[in-house]
Formats: sequence, structure tokens, C-alpha cells
Amino acid sequence: MALTSVLVLGPTGGFGQFIVPELIRRKSSFTRIGAYIDESRPLSPEKSDMLESYAKQGVELVKASPKEASPFKGGFDVVIAALGNYALKKQPELISTSISAGVKHWYPSEFGADLTVGDNWNERYYRDKVITREHLVAKAAENPGFGYTYFLNGRFTEWAPIPHFGINPKTHSAHIVGRPEMEQSLISVNDAAKYLVCTLLDPIAGPERTYRFVGENYSWTTIFSTLEKVQGVRWAVTYKSVDEARSNQLRAIASGDVDAELAASHQVIQGTGRTLLPKPYDNNKFPEENPQGLEETLRALFEDKKKFPLLGF
Repeated sequence: MALTSVLVLGPTGGFGQFIVPELIRRKSSFTRIGAYIDESRPLSPEKSDMLESYAKQGVELVKASPKEASPFKGGFDVVIAALGNYALKKQPELISTSISAGVKHWYPSEFGADLTVGDNWNERYYRDKVITREHLVAKAAENPGFGYTYFLNGRFTEWAPIPHFGINPKTHSAHIVGRPEMEQSLISVNDAAKYLVCTLLDPIAGPERTYRFVGENYSWTTIFSTLEKVQGVRWAVTYKSVDEARSNQLRAIASGDVDAELAASHQVIQGTGRTLLPKPYDNNKFPEENPQGLEETLRALFEDKKKFPLLGF
């Protein structure tokens, strides 16, 4: 059974703004495409325009407050949760509400590294994702016919050179955890959206599925040399220890700075090789897709920086 009636949470967010257009591009394969709008949060003019564009192309705008079951009613097979860090904690409640409304499948906000690699399961950055996984397993056991898909892609290429990780494309400088030869699994956000839509149409067998997709695995040496080529300037790159990042994390906890706490935890993850996605990969299941290379993706990124505010421009 394919999943053809789809509701996207976070349809104007970092990943959602790519998922919905890909669903529209392939809308002949779907019976219903919905974009969930949280009425408890204000919309910027840019996001309002984006939603209006979706509606003109046949997307149903589903407006509700987070605790209402009504957004999930009326025939949605699957919910794709493309949520930001602060909204991740809402997933267990949303999952329970959606099941009561008849939703049969859930894509949690994974869209990154494999939580089972190394000590990822215990990292602060992944705490809410772990809680969500545990909730999904419990709910699937309680509700025969309900299932979920883990979509893993290492890291989005467009999110690799951002201040959150200690990388500043404005000043062409970086101070990061890791070593020059350490590899990262990267894929462009647009290619990830294409693969995600492919998985919706892949027949389901059992309550749990896991897919792993990469564009390529790149060392920091390659990433920074490619940034230099694309931007036409030399980068100043230094590497810091895990201990330094952990000290930053402790200071953030003491001061109550959640953003800094999450960033420090995430920097340790990337700097200890835990964003490298283990094989096997599932790219070959969908040979019609051909992911962009690193240079092509970075060139497109700097040509359209408005889509990626995390760059810090």
C-alpha cells in the first residue's frame, strides 16, 4: 500500500518548503496533499505568500491549534512532521491525536543522522527525537495498522556551513570540532525531498521502515576547499576539541541558553563522526533520482540565500 493522502507539518519551514513543492510536482500520484498551519503561531508575509502559492496549486491549507484532532481527520493516510528544534517535543502528543483521528502512518522529524550510531541516543540534541521514537514504538504496538518511517540522510548540504556548527560563510572562517579528514554524509535539501516523496509511494510491509539516503560522503578538507572555490576566497579553519565543546555546553546549561546547549551538543556529534550515515544506502531503490554534487549545491545555496536564513547573511 502506498501513502497517497499526505499532511505536512511545518510546510513553510527549512525542509517543508521543499517537501510540499515536490509533492505538487508529483501530485498526479496523490489523492490529497495538505499543509498544516498552526494558528497559535504568527505567519510572516513570506510564509503567507508561500502558503497562498501552495493553495493555488491544489494544496489544502489545514488550519487548527496544536491540540485539535480536526487537522488529521478526513482521510489523511500519513503525516510528515518537518518540524524545527523547538517543536520536536510536541510530536508525541501530535502522534496520539493523529492516531485517534485515523492517521495510519507517521514520518517523524528525523531527517538527519542515525540515532543508533555511537552515543547519539544519549546526546542532548537528539533527546526529543529519542522520546518520539519510543512513543512511536509504543503506539504501533497498541494500534495494529499504525506504522512509521525513519528517513535518514546524514546532513543537509545547505545546513553544513552555518554558524550553529561554528562555520561562518560571511567571514569565511570556521572553528569546529573534528579533524580535516573526518567525513560527513551530505545531501541537498531538494534531493532529500525527492527521495522522501519516492518513499511515500513505496509499498509498506510492516509497522517500521528505515530509509538511508546520501548525496555523497565528504571530508572537511573537501567541504572547505569547495567553499573556497565557490566563494572565491580563502577560508581560515581551525579545529577544537570535544572537551571545549562540552565546556561550552555546560556553560549554556548553567545560563539557560537552550540554543547554545543544542549547538554544542550538535557540534560534538558532527565532530566525532556521528553524522556519517552507515551503509547500506537506499539510493539505488529509486534510480530515477540523481543527487546534486557538493559544488553544484553550494553554488545554488549562495545564489538564493533567502531560503536559508541559518547561513547568517
